[in-house]
Amino acid sequence: MTPDPTQIRPMAAADLPAVLAINAASPQAPRWPPSAFEPYLSPTPEPPLLRTAFVAVSKPGDSQPVISGFAAATLLLDGQQNRCELDSMAVHPQARRHGLGTALVRSVLAWAAHHGAHRLALEVRAGNTPAIRLYQRLGLHPEGRRPRYYSQPEEDALLMGMMVTPVQHPHSFSTEK
Repeated sequence: MTPDPTQIRPMAAADLPAVLAINAASPQAPRWPPSAFEPYLSPTPEPPLLRTAFVAVSKPGDSQPVISGFAAATLLLDGQQNRCELDSMAVHPQARRHGLGTALVRSVLAWAAHHGAHRLALEVRAGNTPAIRLYQRLGLHPEGRRPRYYSQPEEDALLMGMMVTPVQHPHSFSTEK
């Protein structure tokens, strides 16, 4: 997968096979069965619990669109924290380091701000240095640790979070130079 013009859009049911393939190619991502994605595919705007998922889609040349990354998030509107969790995110290994992860997180942040989130939080494998650096560049800070949170292989989770403000909105994204 080479960088091509890419757009971020809501995930559709037809995207699920590609999302599952990206998930399988990303050993650091949580292993979700296909059924775990269902609540994200047809989100209903019924507070207090909202869900969404986004995909990064490129269209190389005249070929069919290619999904190269995804992000799934949940927002609990409790009137206090209004906390958004980045539940899962992965970019295909051959499409990494082209800004797709940044664009996906920014889309989640914009969605969260639009729906009244005050905080964004996530867990990341403590040894996943590239992801931790990405999250830090976007303004997330370490907030704690969950020992032995992940399995296969067993690893601690680093808890990260940040305040969400209404000024955070998705920027136009393209991998064209």
